[in-house]
Amino acid sequence: MDDDTPTENATTGNATAGNDTLRKLDAGEAVHGAWLLSGSPRAGEVLSRTGLDWIGIDTEHATYSPERVESVVRAVERDATPIVRLPSVEAAVAGAAKRALDAGAGGVIVPGVERVADAERAVAAATFPPAGERGAAGTVRANGYGERFDDYLGSANDDTLVVVQLESRTAVDRATEILAVDGIDVAFVGENDLSTALGHPGEKGHPTVVDAVDRVFEAARANGVHPGIAGRTPETMRERTDRGFRFFLLGAELSFMRRGVEAFLDE
Repeated sequence: MDDDTPTENATTGNATAGNDTLRKLDAGEAVHGAWLLSGSPRAGEVLSRTGLDWIGIDTEHATYSPERVESVVRAVERDATPIVRLPSVEAAVAGAAKRALDAGAGGVIVPGVERVADAERAVAAATFPPAGERGAAGTVRANGYGERFDDYLGSANDDTLVVVQLESRTAVDRATEILAVDGIDVAFVGENDLSTALGHPGEKGHPTVVDAVDRVFEAARANGVHPGIAGRTPETMRERTDRGFRFFLLGAELSFMRRGVEAFLDE
């Protein structure tokens, strides 16, 4: 056994029924999560026990094998919702969404959504027919290796969280049309990429960037989609919660580790 792999949960397949993060969102509550960049199941397990609602297994900016994704899903699913950020729309369609969900992830985050067709393809990759095009394997971890095949097939579409990232000028301009696509649960604003695309890298308070964020927020609310964004400081998160954002990213475990050590050494 890999020294960094926690023991398999006693339950076969998903340890939690339904999707607590999605249920909270639909009840109007704010949810909070963090990226897992290290690929460490133990680090993911620790994060999941802090009270976070979701853990983002970041396969866009970190190297994960399908086996490692499944190991992290096992590690965090008892206490938080594992959500896999995929590398791209193309990767989602090519099978990355299907494999992540088959492993037991509670949802997917699809970056780089810029047009209606991107959103439609992302949703289709994450949902079973007739709503989508996800293949229905008979023996995968998500359906208890076949023991809960019928139940899983009947509930998965409702229980799968689909998040699209809007992070370019094109995406902002088309936000209203993109977020009208049925099956999108969360519109997440990628401020780092968005500020860069708008010519103001890292300047999240620049008026052009603020205006773009506002446009995505308004498009999400108009379409009944939960707006999401980073809330990297308590003050920022309070302000954005009051504004109406509900899906929050607090940071990444590597940043938390660095800041924790720095704070300790500064005392």
